[in-house]
Amino acid sequence: MNKATTEFLDLVNARATEAGLFFIGAADFDVSSDFTRFEAWLDEGRHGQMSWLENHKPVRANPALLRPGTQNALIFGLEYNLGDRWLRGDLRATPKIAQYARLRDYHKALKDRLEGITATLVSSRLIGGETRCAVDSAPLLERALAAKTGAVFIGKNTCAIHPKRGSFFLIGSILVRFAEGVSIPSAPPIPQDIRGESGGCGTCKRCQVHCPTNALNQDYVIDARRCLSYWTIEHRGEIPEEFWPWIGRYVFGCDICQLVCPYNRDLTVSATAKSLTTQVGQTDLIDVVGMTQGDYERMFGGTPMTRAKRDGLRRNAIIALAVRGDSRLKPLLENLHTDPNPVIRATAVAALKILV
Repeated sequence: MNKATTEFLDLVNARATEAGLFFIGAADFDVSSDFTRFEAWLDEGRHGQMSWLENHKPVRANPALLRPGTQNALIFGLEYNLGDRWLRGDLRATPKIAQYARLRDYHKALKDRLEGITATLVSSRLIGGETRCAVDSAPLLERALAAKTGAVFIGKNTCAIHPKRGSFFLIGSILVRFAEGVSIPSAPPIPQDIRGESGGCGTCKRCQVHCPTNALNQDYVIDARRCLSYWTIEHRGEIPEEFWPWIGRYVFGCDICQLVCPYNRDLTVSATAKSLTTQVGQTDLIDVVGMTQGDYERMFGGTPMTRAKRDGLRRNAIIALAVRGDSRLKPLLENLHTDPNPVIRATAVAALKILV
């Protein structure tokens, strides 16, 4: 490894650590095989109503189009483990919110950190001036790029998994052009079908066995149409009643397939995550059912939970309280027959039948 490359790696690792991130590695832009699988997944309709995933296909196939002049992606992770454990039989537990959603909006938190690292690298002249910081709102196949670093692999639950750091991390990318003398080639991928110290799932199927809705019934493929995260976050309509019992466990998102993963067994709580944690995890769902727009902005503004919108969160709260038989819910439901949102009206009617 030459001097310029060593200097680059020392600097990028130091700046990442200072920013509360970890540097996963560098990747070239050849994601052709991953894009082929992604297109097949779309063609099979496994993305449900997330039609926005069908947009910007040329950029997903060729990340250089997102920022002309760039040639490689620097991949970083923001760990967000808050110490949750999966207790399969604990039906009395308060409905959970996925761990990442208990933080302040990670898009801004992660992007601000990436921009700080970028500024340092540009000023050091170890990369060119053509750069682009991207979090998951940009049309990149981020997990594919992360896997090309050779430091992580894609598990059967479709999460990017680091053999030492597990999967509770958010991915951020910086698209760059290396300065002359800096060379970090993509590393060989970690074999998925062999489990060892360097990673891989091997024959393990814990995520598939414990997924309550069979969203992972095919290795390394997720069917969003059966995923609790999809129904509680992305879907805007009524939620089929077959999924209601599990919304009593997870009212926003779902971490089950990660909590049962052996690579997450011995994780410590992330200091960065603790510094970004909000109070949304302590919200009483009864307050969510009837919240106004002002309540919604006060309670959830600046957090990932706004992705579900106000009425999506109200819908989820009604379902979770109904399946848990919360007696406080019934009088509220009886007043929702005039709610302007037909999804709320329909959900309230179905919930009343459960409570009777």
